[in-house]
Amino acid sequence: MSVTFPNRTRLRLVRAVLAGLVVATGVGLGAFNAWWVALSIGVPLVFLGIAIGPRASRVSELTEFRRGVTRDAPQIEVEALTRSSLGADDLQPTMVTATVSPPNDTSYEARWITSMGKGHFQALASSPFTTLAPDQLPPRDQTDTPEFDDHPGRWSVIYPAVTLLVALALLFGVAGSWKISGPSLPSFGSAVDGDADENEAALAERHQRLLDEIVDRLGPDATRNVLRLNYNLDSSSDQAIVFDPTNGRATSINVWDGGSNASAVPNMDRADKTFDAATINPGSLGDITHSMSAEVSPAVAETELDRVQIQRPAPNEPMVITGTFDPGDAFVRDVEIEAHTDGTVAEFFDPADFDTAFTIARDALSLAGIAPDAPVLDEFVIRGIADNTPIISASSIQNSGGVLIRYTTPSRSGQVVIAPGKFPEVTDRVGRHRPDGFDFDAISPQLFDRVRDDAMKRGSVPEYDRGAVAMDVSEPLLDDAPGHVVRIEMARVEASKGMYTLDGELIKAAHY
Repeated sequence: MSVTFPNRTRLRLVRAVLAGLVVATGVGLGAFNAWWVALSIGVPLVFLGIAIGPRASRVSELTEFRRGVTRDAPQIEVEALTRSSLGADDLQPTMVTATVSPPNDTSYEARWITSMGKGHFQALASSPFTTLAPDQLPPRDQTDTPEFDDHPGRWSVIYPAVTLLVALALLFGVAGSWKISGPSLPSFGSAVDGDADENEAALAERHQRLLDEIVDRLGPDATRNVLRLNYNLDSSSDQAIVFDPTNGRATSINVWDGGSNASAVPNMDRADKTFDAATINPGSLGDITHSMSAEVSPAVAETELDRVQIQRPAPNEPMVITGTFDPGDAFVRDVEIEAHTDGTVAEFFDPADFDTAFTIARDALSLAGIAPDAPVLDEFVIRGIADNTPIISASSIQNSGGVLIRYTTPSRSGQVVIAPGKFPEVTDRVGRHRPDGFDFDAISPQLFDRVRDDAMKRGSVPEYDRGAVAMDVSEPLLDDAPGHVVRIEMARVEASKGMYTLDGELIKAAHY
């Protein structure tokens, strides 16, 4: 009985492993790709894996009874047969009580459970003398009395456990490799998601409608000279600003349901800010705006896409798609998210989460070619995005919130600006300088948290205003504090203002 059993079990374990691989492949492809990949590939693979997986039954783990056909086959005299009555199938678990007489050995009593067909059962009930296949010989010394409830036993758990472990190992082991390239079909997803995604589904049609109007009014080459595209999704009106390379003027083309017009408009931009609007894939716009919604939704639960704008933010810069969202009652101001035409979406973050803000700032330093341990920083500013966040200093983030880094090296100076939902902006100016700054490694999220906690305590700032924080690290304007200092203000509360050392010690409850 010890030869056939492991072989059969080994085969079922191989099936369990194979089932786990197939199921994981189906789940991975379905979860990390477009809906049509999940529907056409992922779902069938999952069902195939489930079908492949072995299922332990009451007879699957039992050896099927066979008569011995060789001369040395052990003789048995059956004393009792107990056949399970739980089913009418031909093969049923059957308990055999018999005297076993192996060749050239003493006889012994044995009791075992086997999978027995009706034919063998009826034959043994009529004639109790038979033979056993040598590999089915029951053990001579039995410590436990076999029971029908022992089967399938642990195998009913082992097989699915193997399938599950293999599936999880593959699914998370290669989590970054499930993405496959293929055509984008956003309209199906938009229709399924309901009213919130209707604007995204219609955006492709509105984009094509606007391009057709540009061609109708200014000719087929005009789509290559577009300065700006505006889509007002809370109405049917869209606009294109088109540059005339022959005279430097611009034309505004407006399209709405049932009509259109065109008129000359003042213009200061030139050809280095134009782009070819026909190169934008209309089908990708819905996917991009959907990704924008997914980026902002963890911070702002209920948002609605109101406007989409496409333009170059500066001469010869890549095109940027800006989505403007109505945040409901979460913020007074609208929320903007930027994306590139390849689908890359800028990160929307809360600057008041210092761990996140510092991580983003460290990554942005590399864009400016600044090492974290280089003592070249002149100023480091963090401003939250809560409505009552104060302005600690005039800067590019005084309205948007975010992170600002100003630096001076021996050969250049500049700044890095990272606003929530915006791509980092690096501004450099070449020149000779004598840097006298601090290094990024000299400050930390822990330092900023410690200073904030003290400011909230001193100013009796409630916990719900914890995100309304503005902080900077800079040289003090007066000479009564050594080196660089940390300044803070919370929720426009005057008593929360403070100046601290880079060790987090309070210097004075004021900014100057």
